Amino acid sequence: MEQLFKKQLEVAVKTLTALQRRGHVSFKVFVGDEEYGDLEVVRKAKRTRSTSLHPFGAVRDYVVPFLDALKPDEIVSIPFNQFDPESLRGNACAWATTKWGKGSYSTTVNRELQTVEIYRHEA
Repeated sequence: MEQLFKKQLEVAVKTLTALQRRGHVSFKVFVGDEEYGDLEVVRKAKRTRSTSLHPFGAVRDYVVPFLDALKPDEIVSIPFNQFDPESLRGNACAWATTKWGKGSYSTTVNRELQTVEIYRHEA
């Protein structure tokens, strides 16, 4: 850290410490491995990606053939097959938004027929 910023940090910590002594604030400042202030802070654990049930790209590879040839004002029903319906719909929506644009389609999960239905709006 540059000397100028170190001095500014020192002034800020002194000011915050004075305010804390008077009961106006509680604070904690982290600078690298150093900590200033006595506020109890619980650091958030890094979020890890959940384990996928299917290999990377498998759901997208299943969805694309159904959507690729879909013309405006057409509807397609994609069977769940071995995939979770929300994963299937999520992948279909991601692909459709990328290819056709936001708001150009509608989807629903039809649990009775075990399909994800996608309607491509008129252009």
